[in-house]
Amino acid sequence: MIIKLYKHQRGSAIMLTIFILSAMMLIIFSSATIVVSGLKMGGVQSQSTRAYFAAEAGAERLLYDFRKTNAFDDLSQLGQDNIFGTTTLSTGSSYVVNYDHFNPIIFTSIGIYENTRRSVELDF
Repeated sequence: MIIKLYKHQRGSAIMLTIFILSAMMLIIFSSATIVVSGLKMGGVQSQSTRAYFAAEAGAERLLYDFRKTNAFDDLSQLGQDNIFGTTTLSTGSSYVVNYDHFNPIIFTSIGIYENTRRSVELDF
């Protein structure tokens, strides 16, 4: 009787092993996807932070020029693009400071790092 019972269940151990391994692979691939997406988001955050600090550097340079040289006496000399200044920093990031509006005076400093842009607006 027992021999007949086992004859009808041949391969059940293999099927059980395949199901367990499939479940383990599903869990591993799901975990790997979560980890990889977290790493990508961390890289994007790093680029965003560098671009923001470049924009801050442009804003600080603008304020320095304003206080030291009175560079804003004649804003009509900026030209058509209204670009006040642009610089590439040693970190590989850069900034562009644009003159936007006169009353109140508004400048926008745009920080750029790789494909990421962040901006800071100054008005006074």
